[in-house]
Amino acid sequence: MLCIMMFSLSLNSNAQTICNNDIGSSGGYTYEYWKDSGNGCMTLGSGGTFSVNWSNIGNLLARKGIRPGSMNQTVTYGANYQPSGNSYLCVYGWTTGPLVEYYIVDSWGSWRPPGGTPKGTVTTDGGTYDIYETTRTNQPSIEGNRTFQQYWSVRRSKRTSGTITCANHFNAWASLGMNMGNLYEVSLTVEGYQSSGTCDVYSMSMGTGSGNGGGGSGGGRAYTLTVRARGLAGGEHLNVLINNEVQSEINLSTSWNNYEVYVDPGDLNLEFDNDGGNRDVEVDWIEIHGQTRQAENMSYNTAVYQDGSCGGSYSQMMHCNGRIGFGDITYQSNNRVLSSGSSALNEDELISLQSLKIFPNPINNGQLSINLTGIEEAKHIALTDLNGKILREVDLNNKNNSLVEFDVSMYSGLYLVRVKGDKDQIVRKVMIK
Repeated sequence: MLCIMMFSLSLNSNAQTICNNDIGSSGGYTYEYWKDSGNGCMTLGSGGTFSVNWSNIGNLLARKGIRPGSMNQTVTYGANYQPSGNSYLCVYGWTTGPLVEYYIVDSWGSWRPPGGTPKGTVTTDGGTYDIYETTRTNQPSIEGNRTFQQYWSVRRSKRTSGTITCANHFNAWASLGMNMGNLYEVSLTVEGYQSSGTCDVYSMSMGTGSGNGGGGSGGGRAYTLTVRARGLAGGEHLNVLINNEVQSEINLSTSWNNYEVYVDPGDLNLEFDNDGGNRDVEVDWIEIHGQTRQAENMSYNTAVYQDGSCGGSYSQMMHCNGRIGFGDITYQSNNRVLSSGSSALNEDELISLQSLKIFPNPINNGQLSINLTGIEEAKHIALTDLNGKILREVDLNNKNNSLVEFDVSMYSGLYLVRVKGDKDQIVRKVMIK
């Protein structure tokens, strides 16, 4: 390892080696080196590159990145990562308001963090990541010793090079109620805990999101949208429209693919525009904010051939030049419902995450219990799918029900419990396994 480090230094006479805690700028990025005990040093290279070695440390972090960074940040890197013991190679950072420490982990040492049961998954950048949430109590933070949440995306299979699209993780976390505050930083980070090791980050650059898998470039757009589709002949072309503006384009192959594109908030339509010959399009679903909308559940489809002409509804096929409408994809914060089409909840329907008690959640089988104690003027309660279809319901008029139970043994997936009063509607998500 000494020979490798000497060779690196001979190529870059401006390299700076730091062995004490320090923050500064290098190569157009912010760097930070921090350890609490033990031996270690960080060597700053050109651009986003750096190397770090450590031995017998308590906790160590070496990182380069951007402060505050962007919610659409991408990090493209390559590293020779050789940990011995507990360590992470990750995109790392903090948010404020709320105070959150977050990790997007691509590789690790002897232990895969953070343990426990994942809350969900996100598939992006060629792999699937498990999502976790943990709590740190009275621990060091960017605001001093505080109690705060940690958000994690941990890749199921290790890698030490590639691109990490931060927005895909941030959106997936938000869909699980793990809300981000104001970004403090986005950094490529090597962390060691009670371990030893070396890591040479031989390439690292940061930008803003661009589509992959055949999707168009997104620039700084707000959301990552996944479209699962195929062409029947090959060469079919889709426009991705928000509020009738083309924001991305997809060129289809004959194989099913998940196309990631970047879009702004608003009303989403997929438009087939090069019909001819044997060209037809089949759209399976779109995914936004961790929620899936099936094409065959959409009532607006001017591209399907039905009843002897172009235009119809509730089909995943696009035989003619035309559009499938998927409704408003604007993400609403904790106190709003995500709109999911004309038959689903609208933006004015109020969520209360505090007053409605549902148990167990998630539920594996059997009875789902809804405690209505303290909810005044409840008139109607229903279990619906994400498109608003009622699966179970109870009329509460003139009844004094504090506990309602539904048999959900035949269902599986994500559903909504909706309690309606005279003016407002309380909505909670429930996972049935």
